[in-house]
Amino acid sequence: MTRTNNLEHSVPQKALITGITGQTGAYLAQHLLTQGYEVHGTSRAPETPSWRLKYLRIADKVTMHGMSGNTLSPFEKIVGHNFDSIFHLAAESSVANSLKHPSATVTANLWQTTSWLEVIKTQSPETRFFNALTSEVLKYQDTLLDETSECLATNPYAVTKLAAMQMARVFRDSFDLYVVNGLLFNHESELRDTRFVTAKIVVNLCALARDASLAPFELGNVLAERDFSHAEDFAKGIAASLDVSEPQDYVFASGQRRSVRGFFNETAKQLGFSPEWKGEGVETVCHDAVSGRLLVKTNPAFFRPVDEQGKKGNPARAMNTLNWQRQIGFEDMIARMIKFHQARLASV
Repeated sequence: MTRTNNLEHSVPQKALITGITGQTGAYLAQHLLTQGYEVHGTSRAPETPSWRLKYLRIADKVTMHGMSGNTLSPFEKIVGHNFDSIFHLAAESSVANSLKHPSATVTANLWQTTSWLEVIKTQSPETRFFNALTSEVLKYQDTLLDETSECLATNPYAVTKLAAMQMARVFRDSFDLYVVNGLLFNHESELRDTRFVTAKIVVNLCALARDASLAPFELGNVLAERDFSHAEDFAKGIAASLDVSEPQDYVFASGQRRSVRGFFNETAKQLGFSPEWKGEGVETVCHDAVSGRLLVKTNPAFFRPVDEQGKKGNPARAMNTLNWQRQIGFEDMIARMIKFHQARLASV
């Protein structure tokens, strides 16, 4: 198949974002709109405006489609709108939830991905497809991990995402579809759901800084390490990945590994605390060294049965092929999260 660069088209591009109500989907919608795209999204409740889209002031600029059921009919109906690009970000992305509901995770992450690909193949083979994946499909090595690194999945979320990656490659190689897998390392933002540890840390420390009477909150394994970036940076890379002539897979990452405790410490310091850690394992606690106030305790219920070792990604291919660069550093990312949640607390 002869391919052209999407940017060479003279007419506005039409894009669909599944998972548009999530943090990365919302930032991607915002970015595509600035590029002149006609943007559509899917939601189980399309009539209810997403607070993230409202916060970014783009809710009225996006066309929403309902997405429910366990047949191909809704996929066929939506693909019938003839999209130039489909960015598939919708997923069960919580490891904890995947451990509680593995069957539902298979449906959300593998069946839906396969359904989009099957319908694109039969109805709209020119549509370009981005498949959002996770660094959890990659086997730990104490080196930078890239698109060719060995894979290993240790929880239901990772298993389904690894299978979805392989399925996407089958459709790309066997049916000559334009399919890109994006291996997304940890990405956070002010729009992050508070069930994730980074947002939990920021929200609770903001509350503690505001109210000295509040009790400490609880965390799990604060020694767990991740490669953190801002979701807005990833959104721009995701958009660029479908605008080159030939499809391939890309790692999006910072290349730096930081612990949950390191994330906590930076957040605490920006809020005026002086974090001091004591104890090990489930006895780990953190006080403010100046006031002696207890800020956080450890709850073993928040530990994963199997916690992957800290990984760091090599984004060289994205940087070289897509001219992608991270614009928001670690400290600035946390500063933006703090500012957002301080404003929300003040409005309550």
